[in-house]
Amino acid sequence: MKKIIKWGGITLLAILILLITLPFLFKDKIVAKVKEETNKSINAKVDFGEFDLSLIRNFPNFSLRVNNLSVINIEPFEGDTLVYAKQLDLTIDIMSVIKGGTIGIKKVSINSPVMYFLVNEKGKSNWDIAKPSAKQATNNEPSTFKASLKEYSISNGLIVYNDKTMPFFLKLDNVNHTGSGDFTQDLFLLKTKTLVEHGDMTYGGLQYISQAKAEIDAEIEINLKTMRFTFKDNKIKLNELFLNFSGWVMMPDTNIDMDLKYSATKSEFKNFISMVPAVFTPQFKDLKSSGTMSLDGSIKGRYNSKSMPGFGLKLKVDKGMFQYPSLPTAINNVNIDLNISNPDGIPDHTIIDLSKLHVEINNDPFDAKLYLATPVSDPAIDAFMKGKIDLDKIQKLVPLEKGTELQGIVTADLNAKGKLSSIKQKKYEQFNASGNLTITGLKYNAPNSKSKVDVSLMKLGFNPSKVSLDAFNSKIGKSDFSATGSLENFIAYALKNETLVGTLNFNSNLIDLNEFMSGEQTASGNVDTTSMKVLQIPTNINFLLSADIKKLIYQNLSIDQVSGKLEVKDQAISMKDIFMRMMDGTIKMSGKYSAININKPEFDMSLAISDFDISKTAKNFISVEKLAPITKNCSGSFSTTMTVRGDLDQKMAPVMNTLAGSGKLSTSTVVVDNFPAFVKIADVLKLSSWKSLNVPPINPSFKFVNGRVFVDPFDVTINGIKSSIGGSNGFDETIDYVMATQIPRSAIGGGANNLISGLLSSANSKGANVSIGDIIPINLTIKGTVNSPKIGTDLGKIGSNVMNDLKSKAEEEFNKKKAEAESKIKDATDKIKSDAEAKFNSEKEKATAEAERIKRENEAKAKAYTDSLKREAERKAKDQLKNLNPFKK
Repeated sequence: MKKIIKWGGITLLAILILLITLPFLFKDKIVAKVKEETNKSINAKVDFGEFDLSLIRNFPNFSLRVNNLSVINIEPFEGDTLVYAKQLDLTIDIMSVIKGGTIGIKKVSINSPVMYFLVNEKGKSNWDIAKPSAKQATNNEPSTFKASLKEYSISNGLIVYNDKTMPFFLKLDNVNHTGSGDFTQDLFLLKTKTLVEHGDMTYGGLQYISQAKAEIDAEIEINLKTMRFTFKDNKIKLNELFLNFSGWVMMPDTNIDMDLKYSATKSEFKNFISMVPAVFTPQFKDLKSSGTMSLDGSIKGRYNSKSMPGFGLKLKVDKGMFQYPSLPTAINNVNIDLNISNPDGIPDHTIIDLSKLHVEINNDPFDAKLYLATPVSDPAIDAFMKGKIDLDKIQKLVPLEKGTELQGIVTADLNAKGKLSSIKQKKYEQFNASGNLTITGLKYNAPNSKSKVDVSLMKLGFNPSKVSLDAFNSKIGKSDFSATGSLENFIAYALKNETLVGTLNFNSNLIDLNEFMSGEQTASGNVDTTSMKVLQIPTNINFLLSADIKKLIYQNLSIDQVSGKLEVKDQAISMKDIFMRMMDGTIKMSGKYSAININKPEFDMSLAISDFDISKTAKNFISVEKLAPITKNCSGSFSTTMTVRGDLDQKMAPVMNTLAGSGKLSTSTVVVDNFPAFVKIADVLKLSSWKSLNVPPINPSFKFVNGRVFVDPFDVTINGIKSSIGGSNGFDETIDYVMATQIPRSAIGGGANNLISGLLSSANSKGANVSIGDIIPINLTIKGTVNSPKIGTDLGKIGSNVMNDLKSKAEEEFNKKKAEAESKIKDATDKIKSDAEAKFNSEKEKATAEAERIKRENEAKAKAYTDSLKREAERKAKDQLKNLNPFKK
């Protein structure tokens, strides 16, 4: 007995030692294998933090825990995080590790992952990171990992799918998912359970699902040999909408074949309206409701880069009603009959038939219908909308956030019937479009909104050729707006995304732009603009805006009498004869802002500024301070005419080194106090009066390019001393100026005699033969930086020669920099043009192919019809011949 106990104790001790030591023995080996296999198989940067190997957590298997795992994309999604997981757990077959060679993974668990799946505008997906198999087979050794996976899970995940080609956006937050199945088999059943706390879906700029809850129980039969996935008993719950989902998906090659069906399992109207975000509130469980609903749909066909499957959806609501017990108003008599069908996946064969939509809100009826066919080739539409909505009753219908104000009347009486081709051919008599949409007394205010919205009147009139804005009067916060105008090609814009053409006459007494900016105010009172983003301009907008604004407030600037025209066209805004009063002066400008390249928006402006206050301008515009650093130390006014072009960054601020332009400056008498360069000159020449200067009016010309301003030489008399000044300064605050002065001997302090004597001796020793009279020509070089200038002096060439040399050198430098900048701009423009032509040719090829397909289809139909007529004629001829046969009887 003692021996048994002894050997039992030794065995337990050995097992304990084994449990403790094995992870240390194999930890480095397993982690090395993970890194090796990962780098073999994907084109991305994989990183992780601390990792731990244990034999206790999942005895008798190893447990590998990796913290802070990240997969970061490379080009063209450089720096974007594809996947991040706070914690990754792998359960690894211990025997596969001990034996060496293939390592088997049995279970995978991911905790708090963030997964961001992106498809860019060109259709490239960021998850396409697997290295090509052919290359892998050629250059790499076979994989030494084996997936004997039987279980996996995701807890507390965030999953985002953003497809910019559609555009489609899906966000699933707080996702918990489990799956189990024997992945070692070619044919097995995968059972999954998914819980999503918050789901949002946006398509085409419209939000269809907001903060929805989802539960999905799915059983999928997986055949890895044929790559067929059969959905068996699948249940989906979205809020309170219960769906059945069945069918199969097969991926034999690059094609995806499918035959899927779904339907609502509960027929109560209440289940359907739970998908309406405004209705599905925490009080939804108390909602009174009646009426029936049916919903079913299907997806069948092949999906690949050139085709899509057919689809269908049927929704019917009969006598729907709902009311919150705590609110006095109900929605009654909801009737909906919607049928969307596409039998073969060809977009032009889609038919949308909303034959009935009827709603009564507190006995106010609202009706609509829509029939849309051939949406690609020639949209045929038959639609109407008629009714009144009293917004004041909405807050008596559904619970709104406490403190929310909503009121106003919306009335609509609209009809449209005909084909889009009739409008394009200006055959307006063949397209019936008429009616109006009016909003009166609209007031909206929410507790978290910055400004109250008040639309006293908006009136739209519709006819086949255009939509007219007959009146628009509103206030948002302190800002007021009034406008009239018209929109043309509206139906083609809505149905086929063609260009919308419009004119708008806009007036306002006051617009406070700070009310519309998301940034917080800084300590100086300015609005923090770090949250500003690039202004994107749609490709299919062609607007002409005429504006007259009495006062415009931006940050701490007050701008008066703003007027002019803006044209929005070809992803650009052109400004024509814009006039405004600001900085105690006026400004006129024309130019263009272009967002064709959204990553590098550009602007090109011409400005005529009159009597601007120098100190105010430098304080409010950092670009002016960069162009002329001396303005920080000046008081007075200036005028200028100039042209400037350059790039903007992603926060709409100028990229200083890309600015290029030229102009002419004129000033009033300007006082310059304690500008470091002049303070240094005063110290060198012992001219204390130069620490504060009265500079008479000047009129220099200037150019700037590639981060540097070149000032042409100009003459000026400063404190009784005639001077010529020219040179350059950089946006990096470096300075390089020459100042040729004619200083009266009487103006020089006694302490400067040693300086003069030294300069004279130095100049004559070089053969200059300079003599000193009553006027001393001193050339000053001003280098270094704005705040740390370095002053040099000499008695060399006379001032005009110095300035001529300087002007020639500056012109040469400017032309060089200008040529470099223009070359870069041309290369960028050529690339954009090339990309645009490629896109146009691609779209042209698609359109030609579609037209050819339709042509062939029509020819086939015509031939079939002709053949049928021919056969019918032959049949009749034979019958007639039979009747004429004398032997027939």
